[in-house]
Amino acid sequence: MSLLLVNWNVEWATPRSRRTPEILRRIDHHNPEVVCLTETHPQLLSREGHAICSQGDSGYGIRGDRRKVVLWSLQPWENVDDLGDDSLPPGRFVSGVTRTSLGEVTVVGVCIPWPGSRTEARRGAKRKRRWEDHDQYLAGLTRVLGSVSTQRMIVMGDFNQIIGPGSRAGPERQSALLGAFPASMTIATAAVGYQGRRTIDHVAISADLAAESLGVISNIHGERKLSDHFGVTAALSARPLQ
Repeated sequence: MSLLLVNWNVEWATPRSRRTPEILRRIDHHNPEVVCLTETHPQLLSREGHAICSQGDSGYGIRGDRRKVVLWSLQPWENVDDLGDDSLPPGRFVSGVTRTSLGEVTVVGVCIPWPGSRTEARRGAKRKRRWEDHDQYLAGLTRVLGSVSTQRMIVMGDFNQIIGPGSRAGPERQSALLGAFPASMTIATAAVGYQGRRTIDHVAISADLAAESLGVISNIHGERKLSDHFGVTAALSARPLQ
């Protein structure tokens, strides 16, 4: 028995975007139980199910129905948290517990800030240094994950770092990203890539879960792109701890 996941940054596709029907078709093709979408809208996933989302203000004010993170599940969510830690840059975190084919699973959805996050002064907000929001987020995420049980836990979303050589973040930030996760968790998608690009959209899993298979969702549709990110998929199974 497997738990099927989809994780995709859909670059602000809306329910009315011309590319949305094809995005949804490609997601539905995998028949996932749990989906994490970043840079999206809460109403994008029109299929029957239940969605929770990050707060509306991600440091740029509330901009319509935009959300940095939306988690969707076939089953209802419990213990929903859209804050995580008050030191996290805002509007980029949501977590909840949902029932799946593997039983109850805690899912954490993240959108770790890109290097240029809030580096332009807007609406009187203090201008950030390059990578400042990213670094602050990793520090906050370390506190969040260090204070909760990591049994049957999945953390997924846009990490804004590839894992391994060639990361533009540099070795110190790579270490900070990896160090944000308890030693018992693994970033299952570290080696996933598509058309010569390694993914920055990741799925991290606790030690009692195993990635049976990993895949990608192409972002190419004819001569245009559905998003500036390709999607990632995972089939997870339960693994007994020794």
